[in-house]
Amino acid sequence: MTTELTKKEENQQLVFKELGAKITAVLNSDMNNIENSLVVANAIGFMQEALTPEIMAPIMNLQGSKLGFKTDRDLVKNNSTGKYEKGPGYPLDVVKNCFIEMSLIGLLPTGNMWNIIGGNSYVTKEGGTHLLKKPMNFKQAISFTDVQQSEDKMTANVKALIKWTFNGESNEEEVNFPVKSDKYTTFDALIGKADRKAKMWLYNKISGLNIADGDVEDIKYVDVTPKASHVEVSKSKEFDRVKAHIEHAGTATIAILEKCKPAIAETDHELIEMYVRKTIELSTTESELQSVKNWVDPEQDLELFTLYDDKARELKGKK
Repeated sequence: MTTELTKKEENQQLVFKELGAKITAVLNSDMNNIENSLVVANAIGFMQEALTPEIMAPIMNLQGSKLGFKTDRDLVKNNSTGKYEKGPGYPLDVVKNCFIEMSLIGLLPTGNMWNIIGGNSYVTKEGGTHLLKKPMNFKQAISFTDVQQSEDKMTANVKALIKWTFNGESNEEEVNFPVKSDKYTTFDALIGKADRKAKMWLYNKISGLNIADGDVEDIKYVDVTPKASHVEVSKSKEFDRVKAHIEHAGTATIAILEKCKPAIAETDHELIEMYVRKTIELSTTESELQSVKNWVDPEQDLELFTLYDDKARELKGKK
C-alpha cells in the first residue's frame, strides 16, 4: 500500500513539474506573437490530456474553501426549509478547464485567487493582488476618493484614483467602478469590491489582456428547490380544482359530488379522504354511501372507517 501511494505521489509530482514548465513557458511568451501562441496551444493540449481524474484529485479537494478556490455552488439554500446546505460543487471537467485558464495567467488554485461562477472562472481581489506583484519594474497605488450609493441602495459607484509606474513611465487615471450593493452593505465592503475591479482594470491595462473579475460573495445563493415540470404544474392545478369543488359542495347532492370522482386518482389520498368525508356527510341512502366503500379501510384510517360505519348504521336504522 505504501509503495502504491509513493508511486502515485511520484506520478503526480512528475506531472505537476511538467505542468509548471509549460505554464512558465506561456507566462514568459509574448501573447501577441502568433509564433508564441503555439506555445499556449501546446500547453493547453498537454494540460487537458495530463490532468486525469487521479491527477486532478488534490485540486478537486480545494473546491469550496478560501484555502483553495470558492464557487457559487459551495452553499445552496433550500427554499423548502429555508436553510443553507452543502452544495454539489462543480464536476471535474468544469474545474479542470477553469484551473487551466487561471494557471495560464499565473494564478494558483490556492489562496482564493479565483472563483468559479456560472461554470466560468473569475479573478478575485486576492488574485488581482497576486497578478500585480509579478511585473518587473512596476509600482502602483490605488486610492478611493468617493462612494455614492443609489437611492434604493441596490447599486453604488466608487471612484478610484489609480497611479502606476511601469518601465520608467508614470501614469494616473481616475476611474468609476459600479458595484452591487444592498441596504446592509457598508462603505468598506463597497470599497473592497471596487478594489478588486480596480486591480483587474490596472492589470488588464498593463498586460493588454481582458480578464474578467468576480467573487462568489456578489452572487446570490443557488436555489435547489426542485422546479415543477409542466406535468406537475398541470396536476397541481387539477388537484386544487377538485379540492375546491369538494370543499364547496355544501348542501349539494351526491349526484353533483360524484362528478368529481373520475378526476381523483387512487394515489391522491388527501382528495380521497375529503371526498369520502363529504360523501358520508351528504349521503341519504345506503346505496349513496356504499359508492365510497372501497375507499374506506380500517387499517389505513380507523377514524374515517368509524365515521363511515356510524353513518351506515344511521341510514340502516331509518329503513
